[in-house]
Amino acid sequence: MIRRLRGTLAHRGTEKVEVMTPGGVGYEVQVPTALLDQLPEKGQEVELDCAMVVRDDAMQLFGFGSGRERELFLRLQDASGVGPQLALAMLGTLSSGRLVEAIRTKDYDSLEMVTGVGRKTAERIVVDLNDKLDDLQVEDTVGAPGGEEGTSAVEALVALGYDRMDSQKAVSRAREDADGSFDDTEPLIRAALQHL
Repeated sequence: MIRRLRGTLAHRGTEKVEVMTPGGVGYEVQVPTALLDQLPEKGQEVELDCAMVVRDDAMQLFGFGSGRERELFLRLQDASGVGPQLALAMLGTLSSGRLVEAIRTKDYDSLEMVTGVGRKTAERIVVDLNDKLDDLQVEDTVGAPGGEEGTSAVEALVALGYDRMDSQKAVSRAREDADGSFDDTEPLIRAALQHL
């Protein structure tokens, strides 16, 4: 079982990366799309929390930016009809904190934003996992907008038709540009729109 992997980022694809260890072994690791933006440049050192999925026809390695993401990935598969690829897609569409919140608050609309999750699957996930994620309820670490204004700004951008992950990144960038100094949602939305 491979639990953690540290090495040089040898290749970055759209869904997979290759990590070359100091011992000369290259590992192909599938990662959530949201994590790709946070990885270092090719040739730099990277460390991933990993989960290995072994099936009759394949062995797959999945990598995450934190142990909590890894744990959430594993628990998502406890839900009926959720395999490793769908669990990875969920973590690629919604940040870990937002995903836990969506399941705990029965936010089916957010869950249905994930490709491959319809209403019935979303309902099954909520029923199977609703009371099993209490220890994983944490603030977003990927694209976290920060504060009540940030959350409201992201929701407003999503209502305007923008992708949630893009909206979270735009709000985060707007906050960085202004050193986080926004007292109201409206100016934050206007600033975030410049990054979309």
